[in-house]
Amino acid sequence: MTLREFLDHARDLPPETQVCVAEVDEAFAMNLASVEVVRNAKLQSETADGSEAVELANGEETVLVARW
Repeated sequence: MTLREFLDHARDLPPETQVCVAEVDEAFAMNLASVEVVRNAKLQSETADGSEAVELANGEETVLVARW
């Protein structure tokens, strides 16, 4: 998912809306501890298959990391 796609989902929500992350097959969510922009990430996979999708070093991509 790109930042544009993410923002499109949140476009009409009020600014105080909570952001959380959850595993696809779980019915729970966790509060975000932090959000970080990593500018030297390396994409490992662009699919949501449960594997590590991004290495947070050794690359040239910019990613938004949500930590929980």
